[in-house]
Amino acid sequence: MINNKSVKYPELKGQLVVFISVAVVAFIIAFSSIQVSHSTLYYHMLVNVGPQIDPITQGDYPVIIGNVTDQAYRPVADATVLILFGSEAVTTTTDNHGDFRYPSAIPATPGTYAIDVTVSKTGYVKALASSTYTVNPYPAVKTTPANVTAALSNTITGLPIYTGNYTVYLGKVTQWNLETTCFVDFSTKYMRFLKTCDLYNLAHADFQTDQQVIPMVTVIQYNDTYRLFPEDVYMSAYYLGNDTLNNFIMGTWQNYTAPN
Repeated sequence: MINNKSVKYPELKGQLVVFISVAVVAFIIAFSSIQVSHSTLYYHMLVNVGPQIDPITQGDYPVIIGNVTDQAYRPVADATVLILFGSEAVTTTTDNHGDFRYPSAIPATPGTYAIDVTVSKTGYVKALASSTYTVNPYPAVKTTPANVTAALSNTITGLPIYTGNYTVYLGKVTQWNLETTCFVDFSTKYMRFLKTCDLYNLAHADFQTDQQVIPMVTVIQYNDTYRLFPEDVYMSAYYLGNDTLNNFIMGTWQNYTAPN
């Protein structure tokens, strides 16, 4: 028997073949354009951070410690750790035990401070952690070796210490240009000192970029003359009683090394 529809509508059969062919080609093209996934398996990190000692006393130096492990609690070595605390932003790395540690070089002032860390390493998801630490003000009295309490007449926050005709300041070095001119900010003053910072291992090249740590120095004023000394002179003066403070500052002033 002859299929009358095929005979009567031969053009329909041809169109159907073309349609199916186009559909198959489109299907192949569509699936061939799908990119093969090259996804990488990323592991997660667990981060612990905090102060080594909490609380600390003003004038002490905070130390930030922490540890990084994977989800199986195995240490993650050589991870990059960005630490933000106080006025500092520093970067360090974890050791073979996954530990990191950063001792600050800036004396602490009273208050409660946040610690924020960001840990990153290739093959791991970036991890965050935070903590806090407290800095207590120095007590109003101190105990001498003879167990006798004495009132403190100054603070280690950088306030001036007065003794005889001398005034002792704690200052921060804000600039040192190529002419070896050292600029120091202390109390309400901002002064220039010639060729002095090099006495305390400060290089002017360190001031050409942003610093992670601000160098501190002691400024002693005698009448209208100002001189720079190492930072520990102010710290030592703070702990001395009034009976020995004047002799200490007088001797320090007289033993001053003038720059060349």
